[in-house]
Amino acid sequence: MNIRRIACVALLVAASATGCSNDPSGNKAPTTPAPTASAAAKGNTESGPLKLGVGHQWTDTDYDGSPLSGTTTAISYTQPATGVDLPDEVSDFKNPVWAILEVKVCAGKDSSTLNVSQGPWALGFPDDTRLQAPGTSGSGVPKPEYPTGDGALVKAGTCLRGKITFSVDEGTRPNEIIYAPEGKDPVEWAVPKA
Repeated sequence: MNIRRIACVALLVAASATGCSNDPSGNKAPTTPAPTASAAAKGNTESGPLKLGVGHQWTDTDYDGSPLSGTTTAISYTQPATGVDLPDEVSDFKNPVWAILEVKVCAGKDSSTLNVSQGPWALGFPDDTRLQAPGTSGSGVPKPEYPTGDGALVKAGTCLRGKITFSVDEGTRPNEIIYAPEGKDPVEWAVPKA
């Protein structure tokens, strides 16, 4: 493994970044970023959070100058969730309620390969707090799981969809879903009231 790849992995772990592009020259860059202000204006003409199911288009440039682009979508949010078979002890809350966020990232047809993971996803609450994606995977978690850890590669013109399992404190419900790759402006989707 070359030094650039080691550095990328270290940054990924330390900062819960989205991952790195898969550039054959060994150069690495954050992937699935939120767009610049001009791209955001094209993708989101309304002020405030997007509706669930509405994709957010973005463009960026990798460190080596290659294009990065795609669409990031929070598809659905379910609370309480069925199909979760995890013990309450796995949660950080005394009285957990399980929730499922389904998301999808598509790489643009001319984009470099993206590496996506749960890292940049979070739930936002009315009291201005956030709950980061816990990276829960394995037995007892509804399928298909969205990638954890080092993430998964998404080639140009393809998509990856999956579910992220959260536990929230009983009696609470997020009001937004936040996608915030390191160093980029966050993108938000409104969570409908129960």
